[in-house]
Order: sequence, then C-alpha cells, then structure tokens
Amino acid sequence: MKKKILAIGDYGAAKWHPFTGVDGLIAKALGDYDVTCSEDYPGLTPEKLGGYDLLVNYIDAWRAKGTRQTAGTILSYVATGGALLTIHSGIIMGSTPEMELMQGGRFTGHPNACDLTYTPVDVKHPILDGIEPFTIFEEPYRLTLFETAKPEILLTYSHEGQDWPAAWTLPYGMGRVAYLSMGHSAKSFENAMFAKLIANSAAWCMDEEAGNV
Repeated sequence: MKKKILAIGDYGAAKWHPFTGVDGLIAKALGDYDVTCSEDYPGLTPEKLGGYDLLVNYIDAWRAKGTRQTAGTILSYVATGGALLTIHSGIIMGSTPEMELMQGGRFTGHPNACDLTYTPVDVKHPILDGIEPFTIFEEPYRLTLFETAKPEILLTYSHEGQDWPAAWTLPYGMGRVAYLSMGHSAKSFENAMFAKLIANSAAWCMDEEAGNV
C-alpha cells in the first residue's frame, strides 16, 4: 500500500507563494506516494492528520489563516512520530514560536532573488544521495538556526561573500523534520535536482529508503 502524504499551501490567500502549479509539481516529485494537496490547514484535526504518513508544508498565509489549534495539531503529530517536510515559505510562522522551534530555525528576511547555487555539505546523509550542486533563480532566504534543536545542515548557498544554510534535518520528539529553503515559484520545482531532493527528503522523513515504497 502506498504511503499517504498531505501537502498544504495557499491558493487564493497566498500573497507571495501560491500553491497553484506548485501543488502538481510536488505531487509529481512524490510520484511513488499517494499525495493529497489542500489549503484547508485551519481545518486540520489530530484525526485527519493522523491518517497521513507525511505532512508537506508550503504554507504562505500563516499569519492570516494559521491558528493555535492548527499549530497544536501539527506539533502533536510530529512529536508523536509524524513526519514533516517544510519547503520555502512554510517556515514563516512568526506568530507561533513553538512551530519555529520544531522546524529548527527562523526566517529573518531575504535580499532580491537571483541565481543561487545550492551545494551539499560534506556529510553522509540519505537525503543527499544522488544530489549534486544545482543552480536556480531563488530568494536568498536568511535563516537563523536554533542550535538547541540540533539541526543538521545538508546544503548551503553562497551570497554576498557568505555561506548560508539552505537545507537541514532535525528530530522533534519521536518524529522527523526536514527543511528546504528553495521553492519560491513553480519554476524552482521544475529543476530535476530539486525534485529529487524533495523525494529524498520525504523518504527520510518517513524513515524509508528513497523509492522503497
């Protein structure tokens, strides 16, 4: 039986990163799984979320639509063994510090979008299997990591003379969390290496080998 994945984002309510188009590309990258895409994250309950093996978070309008109930549902889901893959703007949940801690870092802003090259760090990790440096037109997300959350950095990019964290993993309770900072527009998701990175990250979050479904 295929594992079930819920991908959440925003369509009409999105200000910067609409789910339209991106949803299909995420589902394509996760083609080995049963993927459902939805913008009804305010309606999530423990019962609904508990039916999925992975939550993919591409939320853009958290400040407008996010609730304490939604945050509590996601936090409990991951803490009790659930899997979370957050992409790009999904990390921007400033009204809920607990969500930031669970995801390992805080978004602090970004300069103008430009061509960025994402480079794997020198560590052995299943998410990096088959991943080589790749360049896409992206927003240079500035992210402050919470060292107490013990994030393991997997990719970095160089911008304005400095290396910045671009992807990482961390444990949260009994669950697994991965974050990928790229994903500003549908064009980013069309990059084959980024699509592979998403698939690898999903497999790791669900504690299985990529492609082993």
